Amino acid sequence: MGARTSRPAPIATGAVNLLFAAPALLLFGMFVLLPLATSLYYAFTSWNGFTQPEWIGLSNFRRAAADPVHLRAYLHVTIYILGTLVLEVGFGLLMAVLLNSQRRGFGLMRGFFFSPMVLSMTAAGLLWTFVLDYRSGLINSVLRGFGLDDWAQPWLSQPGTALGAIVLVSGWRFAGFYMIIFFAALRRIPRSVYEAATLDGAGPVRQFFTITLPMLRRQTLTCVLLAVTGGFAGFDLFFAMTNGGPFNATEVPATWIIKQGFDNNQLGYATALTVILAVVVMVVSLIYLRMSERVDAVRY
Repeated sequence: MGARTSRPAPIATGAVNLLFAAPALLLFGMFVLLPLATSLYYAFTSWNGFTQPEWIGLSNFRRAAADPVHLRAYLHVTIYILGTLVLEVGFGLLMAVLLNSQRRGFGLMRGFFFSPMVLSMTAAGLLWTFVLDYRSGLINSVLRGFGLDDWAQPWLSQPGTALGAIVLVSGWRFAGFYMIIFFAALRRIPRSVYEAATLDGAGPVRQFFTITLPMLRRQTLTCVLLAVTGGFAGFDLFFAMTNGGPFNATEVPATWIIKQGFDNNQLGYATALTVILAVVVMVVSLIYLRMSERVDAVRY
């Protein structure tokens, strides 16, 4: 009669697994759960960062709902996100399709198009601040050189053009990033599919809408989600170029939070604004993910 093999008790196995997971759980609790709970507490207090926090209930949230600059900040960030969807995701897709070739020189062009990603957002913002300068900036100098003095504008100093200039700079920097994502996906589409479509008489435009876009649907959904969530978190480019000005025309939630917390020493109110921003981003992300799941269900 063979020897019977003993199996470890389920309770003992669970204890061992918990023991191995304990360091990760401890770190997660210390650096995620504890700061989150602390932030939620401070959101209901009046606190300047030095004195003892004073519990004030929902006053910070009522103030945020009546703060006109805070409310306009969400309008500005919405416009910014819509602009980046066109200039970053849309233009990145277009360039990926146009440069999807092994022809000589196309690899160099892709490298040039991706090169702005090497710069940090702060460096890109400072660089374009000089380019858009009213007196000595490159754009206005070129316009004046062609005799178009009336077209020269203080691009970052007037409310009508400041936000558009920031959207343009953001598109200049990130379009190459999305181009690389789409380009990698395009390489996975078999060339035989396009050859068969060509034999059926489909031109480049029809192939783009009937083959390329449907097969890049998942990458497009991912890029849109990255652009939307990244847009809500945008701070460094706005801070470097306009710091929310002129006259709060480029104020976004992140810049307004920093001003309230560190310029005005109202950390309790700034924490409440941060909680609101986190909830907004979470709701938008959940709605977007649910919509993408429904699109997948309809598709398949």
